[in-house]
Amino acid sequence: MIKQNRPERVGLLPALTLVAAFAGFLTATTALVPAANAATDQLGAYLAARIAGAANDLPNAAQYYEQVLAVDPENPELLATATLFMLADGQVDKAVTLSQRLLVRDPANATANLLSALGAAKKGDYAAAATAVQKVPATGINRLVAPVIEAWIHVGQNRPNDATAALNKISGNATYDPFFQYHSALINTYLGKLDVAEAAFTRTLQGGTGVRQMQAYSAFLGQAGRTQDAIRTLRSYLDVQPDDEPVAAALAALEAGRKPDPFIADPRAGIAELLYGVASSLTQENATGPARTYARQAIYMRPDLEGARVVLATGMEREEMWAEANNVLAAIPASSPYSWEARNRIATNLGRLERVDEAVTMLRRMSDERKGAFDVAINLGDILRQNDRFAEAAAAYDLAVQRKGTLTAEDWVLLYTRGTVLERSGQWPRAEADFLKALELQPEQPYVLNYLGYSWIEIGKNVEQATQMIQRAVAQQPTAGFIVDSLGWGFYKLGNYEEATRNLERAVQLTPGDSTINDHLGDAYWKVGRKREARFQWQKAIDLGPDPGMLPVLQRKLAQGLEG
Repeated sequence: MIKQNRPERVGLLPALTLVAAFAGFLTATTALVPAANAATDQLGAYLAARIAGAANDLPNAAQYYEQVLAVDPENPELLATATLFMLADGQVDKAVTLSQRLLVRDPANATANLLSALGAAKKGDYAAAATAVQKVPATGINRLVAPVIEAWIHVGQNRPNDATAALNKISGNATYDPFFQYHSALINTYLGKLDVAEAAFTRTLQGGTGVRQMQAYSAFLGQAGRTQDAIRTLRSYLDVQPDDEPVAAALAALEAGRKPDPFIADPRAGIAELLYGVASSLTQENATGPARTYARQAIYMRPDLEGARVVLATGMEREEMWAEANNVLAAIPASSPYSWEARNRIATNLGRLERVDEAVTMLRRMSDERKGAFDVAINLGDILRQNDRFAEAAAAYDLAVQRKGTLTAEDWVLLYTRGTVLERSGQWPRAEADFLKALELQPEQPYVLNYLGYSWIEIGKNVEQATQMIQRAVAQQPTAGFIVDSLGWGFYKLGNYEEATRNLERAVQLTPGDSTINDHLGDAYWKVGRKREARFQWQKAIDLGPDPGMLPVLQRKLAQGLEG
């Protein structure tokens, strides 16, 4: 079987955990001695909480900290830590309650004051919310978050001048300017100052068309009766991002003559919008721990803010919290324009959780639901391929190609991927055709050049041409060990053993843990008379765990050499 010469999936490094995301998040053990000494079972709960927290097992961490608090309820460090874990786990009501207890002992605690403000605003008690948010220290990201929340709280109090003054606290800061302009537009829209709002929207969109800002502007236009302007705004975005389901749904509603609802229905929704925006920005920066807490707060303030659920799940997926991400995505209703993406991602995560049959069933149902959808067919093929179900994967990719219709240059990857599973399932003529077609679309694509070139070398076809193709691939990817190996193997098959040895030695240096590459180097060493080194490489190939079919071949080489 021809080797699968595509880069292996690189596991994501663990993203920022809650421990690393907040200074002082987990306090020193000595600070919690009263709780730990209360009883052996409480010590166990405390240690379990620490372990669960470090492992991002948020539900258990929150549960165990709650148990420890029952014994030592006045400990401020415990209260602070438990509050943050409740918040991260989505138990925001509990976090708000704990924040009130924490403020008795630590009146300046930023998180507790912010949660207190959110809890009061959610209940419509804007006076209490204003008092709490003004106590949030102007440090770190709170220099952005607190003033914007304060502005929306003053809107709730019907104090527009105070709202403007609060928002102006972040004006003049280039980093915060997108938030300043956007929330100026939203607040003035809510207050009925439409000219001021439109000017702010214009400044917002001049900085780049963010999808959320564009959606807000199109809703503004639709509310003002400027339907055609709203339609043009959405169409211009879809020209660039044609697969954006929420934008497409908004466009369809406008084209059907439906007037959009106000984008921000009340000040609580304005606060949620700010928290959602912060969560999105932090997720883009891969600060997934802090992003998670802001997304949770956004959902708390506005439970139907489904985009915040998508952002929350994105961070969880980056931290390989597949089951937790699915719980978040499953809360998105089927009627939502975010539902299709959510279900597609749930299936992907099921595959990662090795619940492959569930994922396959889900994607096949989705494929039947939308007869023209190619994204689920590709996802289905990917999951089947990753689980070595190559013939089934090829059939899924066949459907994707059929639904795609006319292929463009970017579709080389679909043909390349289908080619790999066709080759792995013994359908070489079709695989070869896919690789050749992929090269028509992207003539110098290094992975295609390498896979097709190596495949030809293995079957003894077009070996010289194949080696030249792989040389072009190496020129683009000089540090890709598997491609350098292919080049060395091409020279080997051409009888140029010295050049083969030089390239295969480099390939082993680049990718030292690959059984096939070590096997190839052993063969080259044998041909140039370095037989002791050849046997060393064959033994190393055995130690690295080759494919079962290769093991007897390697053992025979080790015993008899290449002439045996």
